[in-house]
Amino acid sequence: MTTQMIPLSKLTVSKRNVRKTSPDRDAHKRLMASIASQGVLQNLVVVPEGRGKFGVVAGGRRLRALQDLAKSDAIAKDFEVECRVKDKDADITEISLAENVGQEAMHPADQYEAFAELVGQGVPVEDIAAKFGVTKLVVEKRLKLGRVAPKLLEDYRKGGINLECLMAFTVSDDHERQLACYKELSGRLWPHAVKSWLLGEAVDARRGIGAFVGKAAYLKAGGAGAGDLFEDTFYLCDSALVCELAQAKLDRAATKLAKEESGWSWIETAMDRHQSLEGLHQLQAELVGVPDDLIQEIEALDKQISEWEDMYYDEKLAEGFDDEDAFYAAIEAAQQESGELEDKRDGYLQYTEEQQAYAGCIVTFDNAGKLEILRGWARKKDLPKAKSADSGSGAGEGGQAQDTSKKELTQALVNDLGQYRQQATKATLLAKPAVALDVLHYSLCLQVLSESFWEGKELMDASFTVVKSESSRGDTEAGKAFDALSDRSGLSMDWLTIEDNAERLAAFIALPRKAKDKLVAYAVAQTLRIGVRGKPEQDALVDLLGVDFSSYWRPNANNYFGRLTKPQLLEQFGPVIGQEWTDWHDDAKKSAIVDSLDERFSEKPKSKDDSKAIWIPEQF
Repeated sequence: MTTQMIPLSKLTVSKRNVRKTSPDRDAHKRLMASIASQGVLQNLVVVPEGRGKFGVVAGGRRLRALQDLAKSDAIAKDFEVECRVKDKDADITEISLAENVGQEAMHPADQYEAFAELVGQGVPVEDIAAKFGVTKLVVEKRLKLGRVAPKLLEDYRKGGINLECLMAFTVSDDHERQLACYKELSGRLWPHAVKSWLLGEAVDARRGIGAFVGKAAYLKAGGAGAGDLFEDTFYLCDSALVCELAQAKLDRAATKLAKEESGWSWIETAMDRHQSLEGLHQLQAELVGVPDDLIQEIEALDKQISEWEDMYYDEKLAEGFDDEDAFYAAIEAAQQESGELEDKRDGYLQYTEEQQAYAGCIVTFDNAGKLEILRGWARKKDLPKAKSADSGSGAGEGGQAQDTSKKELTQALVNDLGQYRQQATKATLLAKPAVALDVLHYSLCLQVLSESFWEGKELMDASFTVVKSESSRGDTEAGKAFDALSDRSGLSMDWLTIEDNAERLAAFIALPRKAKDKLVAYAVAQTLRIGVRGKPEQDALVDLLGVDFSSYWRPNANNYFGRLTKPQLLEQFGPVIGQEWTDWHDDAKKSAIVDSLDERFSEKPKSKDDSKAIWIPEQF
């Protein structure tokens, strides 16, 4: 083997070089920087390939770095490169393999100490970064590791602790404290445990009260801190000072709020947002002065979205769309626009003077450290007393008098009506995946975010068990709603048969959006809990869905007529059928009235507006 200076333009990577994978881009840049600074420290190994060309069998990365330096005019295109020339008959593959396998990366601990030594020689951090092709922050991080206690660095070299743990020790520069921590946590050296031990009650400047106070204000007040370069954060070590600064900032914000919004009964500050809200009641703000054109724009857009969603889930395309993806993208864009318009409308929300007279505001901060003003909260004792239902004229809610003489339905019938209503609502929800998603997300978020796991169960069983609709007469096991809820033929079910859990998850995630929406709608419908009218969340959902109860349930002798008293039958159905029918049956037995109603309601309606066709119990 001979050594020879060869122009860069005559060198090329040999096809017999065993390194085929392209080098990491950052590593390539570091190598370029090193060569530009120090030159090629290790000769290339080449073989003649004819026509004056030489193939590089060992040193391909160095060759690429030299070529890129030449392209950037850092070196000449014919830069002379010192190479070791092998005979073309030599075992080139073995040479190339030995070169590449034999290379071993410098141990990180040695890199850290090497950087520290260069700094000790007076080399600026910026120059070190430029020489090695890394950023200034990378050098600073490695220098930080180089300043840990020597014993810790030595244990790291021997494999006693891992790199993540070593990094955790850098939040403190006190070697004695580092070693005391290392000794006390022996056998329990988790990074988080190390940081907690070294920092004590230090506050993270990235979040919560630390972010609210701010690093600059804390240091200006004389507070001591500790940095963690590996997580790009800073810890405020004097927790008492942090609280003092936070309270002062809250007080300033509260004073400003009192001047700007003087109508509130009280204004308080709080560092614990959740605790401050305990025992308080959130008032509902009112929309005041919303422009008519904004209201009309929102209504028109919501109507368009509703129509499009119905077409989409019926697998139809709206006019002007050539494919399903474009149609779905338009729906999503419209939904986003609707949300933006609603946010704009919410800017007109105001609390009335009457509400402000007994309610107040809490000045606090959120988890990100952002100032937050919670308006419209009232103490329970300050809430206006509701008027008694039997006061004044005896009118109940809404001004309608309560008829105490009216005989109530039996509890068994009320329970069954709730089951019929539930089943019809479930069947309707199957065709409304968007609403099903809202119900699912509402129930989930309500329980998790309120930390009240009993919340939301009035509307949905969030334990995800099937809620069956079962009447005492057993008549919910047949009919239109039962058939719809039992039909799985339109669902994508293949993923469910996969035995491997990971593959099954991947298969579900890969399903088209529409297929997943149908599955979610079906699952939510099966878990839905609905009873007779009277529970706000349930009633709101039923009204939103516009459930056509008369198409799913009709009264007959078994499920309804036979379970009422004679006075109830005449009172409820006299207005539906007519006074003549009432007079005719005034002296009839209950059984005759039931038979008459059963016959009339089983007849084919004369029109869709026929009173008998659309009648449903008030409990629906």
